[in-house]
Amino acid sequence: MNDIEQPIIEYISALVAETGESAVDRETPLLEAGLLDSIKLVRLVQFLEKKFEISIPETEIRPELFESPAQIATYVSQRAAQPA
Repeated sequence: MNDIEQPIIEYISALVAETGESAVDRETPLLEAGLLDSIKLVRLVQFLEKKFEISIPETEIRPELFESPAQIATYVSQRAAQPA
């Protein structure tokens, strides 16, 4: 687990714990398992933008981005590497 993936997993774990859901790991299928509803998704995007100092355009908020914490971490790494 890297410096990007760990805080993402911790944040998602806290989000889903609010509703008594199970633990989250790097490969947990977030949408398929129903762990992210629309409100949690918005909160997650806000967290990612603030924590990693990136901007996620609405056009890039697609289901495949939120398949798993590992997928989100890959996206954040790529986004952070792009010039502002």
